[in-house]
Amino acid sequence: MSRSIEIVRSVLRHPGFPGLLATNFALGLAYSFVVPFMSMWGTLAVGMTPFRFGMFMTITSVSAIVLSTTLAPWSDSHVARRSMLILGASGGLLGYTGYAFVRDPIALTLIGAFALGVASVNFSQLFAHVREELARPENLAADAPLLMSLLRVSFSLAWTVGPAIGAAVMMHFSYRGIFLGAAALFFLFLIGVLCFVPHRPHPPVAHQKQREPLSTVLRRPIILAHFAGFVLVFAAFTMNMMNLPLLVTQHLGGSERDVGIIFGIAPVVEMPLMIWFGRLAAQGHQVRLIRFGVFIAACYFLALTLVRAPWHIYPMQILSAASIAVTTNVAITFFQDLVPGQAGVATSIYSNSYSAGNLLGYFGFGALLNLVGHRGIFWACTALSVATLIIFIAYRHRPEFAPQVPSGR
Repeated sequence: MSRSIEIVRSVLRHPGFPGLLATNFALGLAYSFVVPFMSMWGTLAVGMTPFRFGMFMTITSVSAIVLSTTLAPWSDSHVARRSMLILGASGGLLGYTGYAFVRDPIALTLIGAFALGVASVNFSQLFAHVREELARPENLAADAPLLMSLLRVSFSLAWTVGPAIGAAVMMHFSYRGIFLGAAALFFLFLIGVLCFVPHRPHPPVAHQKQREPLSTVLRRPIILAHFAGFVLVFAAFTMNMMNLPLLVTQHLGGSERDVGIIFGIAPVVEMPLMIWFGRLAAQGHQVRLIRFGVFIAACYFLALTLVRAPWHIYPMQILSAASIAVTTNVAITFFQDLVPGQAGVATSIYSNSYSAGNLLGYFGFGALLNLVGHRGIFWACTALSVATLIIFIAYRHRPEFAPQVPSGR
């Protein structure tokens, strides 16, 4: 009870923070509407082959990486976070509206590459905004690790209900319904940005005279090693995301409802784990937690090779939740601590590892599915996770900048 009261007090000390949580929830809900059903939409509704669908998703991922990499340094110096988020929200609104009505693969590729490529900046820019606000002098007493974890929890909370609602919408209004629903949620995200993200200059950086360009930051060995490792494990998650719905509906006798349940279980477990892992990370256990999360991912993918019915996957999603709670939460503050004062660049490195992992995962899914089958995809995911774990264990250097524990803790 006392811990719950402490959390409420930490949130209420920042009047705009509940609004940011709601804004992030809308963003997570938009993605949770469409992501679990993308492989079915591309192959069944649009008529792409698995390979062509993989190439389609690969091209859109490359565009997202290029655009977010180009925009991230500007967001730390030349352009206000508010302006960048307005641009990203508009891209998501236009992109998913286009997906709702267009069926030509070339036109869809252009929409995904440009509109949704711009929208890819939203996640990193919102987290960079909050981290930057917490670094201002008036907020130095804030419990930054807790508030960052709560922000990530709000995104995961959307995934507890989003896939199930998306499945219901799809059954009643087809794929057009879920894309229009996602577009409407991006409109709500835009309203949230306009209401809760102020237009003001970036805070001064006390420990760093000159901001490092992204290319220089990425050449630091600890960042490059962890960037590469996260690319591999996120590729595994992406391949699994594409593979599971098709396995359930085409080979295990399941329905869209089963897909919604499967992708709704993990986020329920993720939320308390994210807060717990966030507290452990603030105590200096980031590296060990990250290795633990990747190890759990390998166990999860290995277990999926044994499933014979949709309900077998339900309990396995607890393993998925534990892994995601680390790789999509602790990893954000890990990179931000390595590049202090450049929240946009740091969070962009993390989000680009996710985008690059998506790229590799989409291409790998399209190229491997016909060769190794659905269960072979799970083995490939296991191999990628093990490779990531080897990289993280082999690289034992400590971060050059230690995480700062706020004085109010």
